[in-house]
Amino acid sequence: MYTTIAMAALAAFGLGLSAGVRADVTVMLPSLCSGHGRSFLLFLFVSALLSGPLTNTFENTERAAASLLCGAELAANQTQELMQRSATPLFSALDKIREISSNAHAVAGRVQNFIHTLTDSVRHVARTLRNVLHFLVDIGDKCNAILGSPYRKCRAVFLDARADCSDLLGEFNFLCDIVDVFLPLCSLARAGELFCTIPSYIAGHLKKRLAAPTVAAFQRLKREFDFNVSASVKFDLDANSSRSLQQVSRDIMEEVSSELHLFQTLSAPLTYGGLVLLACSYLRAVRYRRRFLSDLDFDNVYISAQFEELDRQLTSGGGASVLPITRLEAKTYITPLSFHLSGREWRAVLAGVVSVLRHLVMGSLLVALDFLVFWILDQVQNQVKGDVVARAPVTVAVQVNGSGYASDIFRDLVTSFNILQGGNITVISRKCLLAPSEPDYSTCFTLGFLLGLSLLVSLSRGLMQRCRRLACASYHPHREQERIRFLRQQILDQRWTLGNVLRRSAARIRADAGGGGSHLQALLLRLPGGVHLSHLLGLSLVTCLACGEEVRQDEDNMAACDVPQCAGVFCRPCFHSLGNTCVACERPLTSQEDGEEELDSSDDEQLDSTHRATRRRRGAVSMATRPRPRESDTGVSPDSELSEADMTYQDRPESWYPDLNTTQDETLHRVITHT
Repeated sequence: MYTTIAMAALAAFGLGLSAGVRADVTVMLPSLCSGHGRSFLLFLFVSALLSGPLTNTFENTERAAASLLCGAELAANQTQELMQRSATPLFSALDKIREISSNAHAVAGRVQNFIHTLTDSVRHVARTLRNVLHFLVDIGDKCNAILGSPYRKCRAVFLDARADCSDLLGEFNFLCDIVDVFLPLCSLARAGELFCTIPSYIAGHLKKRLAAPTVAAFQRLKREFDFNVSASVKFDLDANSSRSLQQVSRDIMEEVSSELHLFQTLSAPLTYGGLVLLACSYLRAVRYRRRFLSDLDFDNVYISAQFEELDRQLTSGGGASVLPITRLEAKTYITPLSFHLSGREWRAVLAGVVSVLRHLVMGSLLVALDFLVFWILDQVQNQVKGDVVARAPVTVAVQVNGSGYASDIFRDLVTSFNILQGGNITVISRKCLLAPSEPDYSTCFTLGFLLGLSLLVSLSRGLMQRCRRLACASYHPHREQERIRFLRQQILDQRWTLGNVLRRSAARIRADAGGGGSHLQALLLRLPGGVHLSHLLGLSLVTCLACGEEVRQDEDNMAACDVPQCAGVFCRPCFHSLGNTCVACERPLTSQEDGEEELDSSDDEQLDSTHRATRRRRGAVSMATRPRPRESDTGVSPDSELSEADMTYQDRPESWYPDLNTTQDETLHRVITHT
């Protein structure tokens, strides 16, 4: 702000105290409406683009990043809560389970005492039964040992008798088989053993019917009161992190803020860009005015009303007229207030339009990006206005396994205990809901207005640049008159140069085509009385190679080339206008009254070779309209060349520049001057 105030104060004092400053500022004003103005407007466009849509895009990006980080922290907190609930599903019912466990423990203690008492009584009965069983087993064994001896002794006697009989009879031992007939009689001695099996039967029956059921009953009773209450959770989590999520989110936000701060720091000097452009425009205006005053040829291509007035004054005084200018000259010299643009101005206009279109594409992309980011974030905001709630996936229930009256007792106790994780868990909360920054529509309108104004300035650049000369002319009218006179004389000089070249070219073409007559006629004309001799021989009069007019009979009006085999014949005005030089062989000529010089054979051969080389040269002439003509401005169409050849050169007497239409229509196609 202070810099702007200082520059405004300096400009105000300069405008009030110095006429040169006023002139420079006046010259600068059209520059602001031309290329420099377009640059200034595009700079304002870029500044508005950076401070508007691009800054808003960065703001929405930062808000989206903050919302994502908040959502990440919320997700981390919710995940931690879910982990705790999953790891400790029975914490909310732990007191009830403890109460149930304590009651079960008390019942188990009383049952245990009852079982101990019952066990002692059963053990006493068991010991008595064991003694009875042992007695029965022992009495059976003793009975078998005592009563089983007669049977064994009887069988032993019969078996010994059979063995002795077999030994004594030898071959007749089959007679001993009669002993086997009486062997079953020993079974009568086992009748007493039947009484010995009664104690064993009683012992087995007692063991099967009394001992085994009693033991099984005790085992079932023990299992009825054998229970275990346990709560187990298996949870595995691997988390390796050197920093917490809050620290990571803080670092990310600091990095984003640093990037935005760097961008703002770099864009801060752009605020002084407008002042710099104004200063550059002023310096260019000062340079333009200095060159306007020092260089007559600088930006001096305008056919103004003052130029026309000066041309009318000089023409009325007997001078040569410049107006109207030719079509070729119209490509370089223009009227200040006309809408016709020169080639240079057209190229400048197209370059400005391309620059504006390039900025239009860039600005459209950035504005579209701003609206796209805002639309996406706005859709996200509309979709997540309500909280997204999820039920806990963990359901905890206490289950009693087993059968029997004790299991039924515990199952009845815990029937009412069925914990369901009915708490709702918030996954997405309004706390992290972002509020996107809406694009500024007035800024978009300003951007469009600046681009439209830049396009208008680019299209009117050629017309506005002409106003610089008008400003300088208004402050320096005497210098403007000098520039107008210089421009007029420059056009006349260019026309004279062009006419001279065209005459030389036309004469050279006519000489190549056979000249104004035959070689015999040219030879007769060089001799005294050659004109009368040519009339006697019936030969027609020759014509001037330059203008095509018939040469008069008096030899003072004719100049013929003295080189053998050269058809160069000129009238006296054309001879002087060509610099006393034959354009057919490019050799200085002397008239007959000046005397003739003899040429040796070597000179003749050299001139003949020069003449033949000259006949091989062709081209088109191009009028040099500037000290350094451009290639694009040097091309001339055939129509424009023919029109140039038809003009009258006013800065010389009319007799010096006869009409060349007849010769050009037949022989002149394109002419180039080589300097």
